[in-house]
Amino acid sequence: ILNNPEWDDGSLGPLFVRLAWHSSGTYDKHTKTGGSDGATMRYTIEANDPANAGLEHARKFLEPIKEKHNWISYGDLWTLAGVVSIEAMGGPMIPWKPGRKDATDDLNVPPNGRLPDAAQGQQHIREIFYRMGFNDREIVALIGAHCLGRCHGDRSGYEGPWTHTPTQFNNR
Repeated sequence: ILNNPEWDDGSLGPLFVRLAWHSSGTYDKHTKTGGSDGATMRYTIEANDPANAGLEHARKFLEPIKEKHNWISYGDLWTLAGVVSIEAMGGPMIPWKPGRKDATDDLNVPPNGRLPDAAQGQQHIREIFYRMGFNDREIVALIGAHCLGRCHGDRSGYEGPWTHTPTQFNNR
């Protein structure tokens, strides 16, 4: 389903990478809460985090796959969609393992505000990524995912593609 001429630049790939990242990016290594295990973005609290604006589209596009393959958890589906998307857009092969379990209620939804806010600067970015257990080198690599996709004014306040090749994993 990655090729979709009616979606941004003809590909759902960047949207699925963002979904995988946002579902994982709430992880806290100290409390072992958040992250893609549980797929808590299905619940209103996390779905309505302003940082997740627009991701309801990604979840909706993946719903027919979930219905057809009901054995896969949402957490596994979302992260697998991100891995497949990166590879399909020319990125590296990423090792992926299944095993995430879906939460059955919203009791363990992480608090809003755990995802990076580009407007807050480098110290904020470091705090967010350090909370997940990343070092500066890994932070730079992860931020490199902005070689994909585009911004939407109604979701982020910014408008336009991040690069001239928003559906190709590269450094142009």
